[in-house]
Amino acid sequence: MKRFPCMLAMSAGMVTSMASAEITVTFQRLLPALSANDMTPDGRWIVGETDVNGDYFPDGTYRYDRLNDVFFMLPAQGINATAISDDGGVILGDMPDPTGIGSNVAARWTLQTNWVSLGFLPRAGACPSRSDGYELSADGSVAVGLSWDGCSGRGFVWRQSTGMEELEPLANGGNRASVVSADGTIVGGFAQGAFSRTPATWNGVSTDGDLMDPPAGEVQGEVYGMSDDGSLLLLGWLDGAAGDVSERATKWTAAGGLETIGAGSLLPGWGGIPQDIADDGTIVGFDFLLGNRRAWIQPGGEGPLVELKAWAESHGAVVDIPLGLHVPQAISRDGRYIVGHTSYEGAWLLTINHVPSCAGDATDNGTVDFDDLNLVLANWSQTVTPGTDGDVDC
Repeated sequence: MKRFPCMLAMSAGMVTSMASAEITVTFQRLLPALSANDMTPDGRWIVGETDVNGDYFPDGTYRYDRLNDVFFMLPAQGINATAISDDGGVILGDMPDPTGIGSNVAARWTLQTNWVSLGFLPRAGACPSRSDGYELSADGSVAVGLSWDGCSGRGFVWRQSTGMEELEPLANGGNRASVVSADGTIVGGFAQGAFSRTPATWNGVSTDGDLMDPPAGEVQGEVYGMSDDGSLLLLGWLDGAAGDVSERATKWTAAGGLETIGAGSLLPGWGGIPQDIADDGTIVGFDFLLGNRRAWIQPGGEGPLVELKAWAESHGAVVDIPLGLHVPQAISRDGRYIVGHTSYEGAWLLTINHVPSCAGDATDNGTVDFDDLNLVLANWSQTVTPGTDGDVDC
């Protein structure tokens, strides 16, 4: 596709003023959702658990279509919904163990199949589950999670073509595969290290694994998230030998190695837990201390961590949750949507809107092309927030 560079006929000062003045954030409760566990990269589909009766306990699972504002209650067999494919058609979670031995097994839902068990690894008893699903590849054909050997966790990779396979056991057992790249080839999670959980990765094809702190895994932490292609990992990192007293929110790349995100946490002495990253580098996560959580954002992936509720309110959001936004679970690829949940307050959605920095550049990517034209035509004659959804003249 031919692209045309965006030429500006205004001063740098005018550009800066317009961009900063026109950023707006809106807040929305996702009732009756109790949790929002995952969101598609385009920000359309969200999955989690419901609390229809209002007792603060999950009583079902859902898929929410943000574009059309439609809640779809998933069939009752689903115990939880933890991940969703990029097109919204495949959901990963857990269902009651069909054998009646364990409390649950990892399961996969589609509209055509309903909930279907992914099975479990050999020797998996009931501790209390036999397997648990955590994350899906982009097309939903690869799932990762854990199964058991007695009460020691083992990471697994499940492929639609071959079924469930054990990932290489690392360190002292207690392994879990928590996240997977879009193509299903890179897996992140943790193993039981010298003291506690220690970050670990696996090859999703060969199943070979590595500790990120070999050979014994003395560093405490785990891999919490990654970029779509798996080239950037988000993890917690507590190196007692280096003087750390709590997990530092950290990102890792092969080229740059480990890099602390901001100061490592929003609040001194709290553990920093990064959750997800947008294409522009924006990272969302939360601090944790003794059961307490505080959500934060690092806009653009640079500078200090900022308390998420305060940041949203500074850009116009009315956040009617006194306890704050505890856990942001996901951010869309373009950084416009953030979902998460708060204890006793349920799931929520933040929508970030801003005026494009170049007239005609509706997608705000520095070029004027057919993507911009398609966005304008898709919203023709519709009422939209100024500067968003194809409104290039505000």
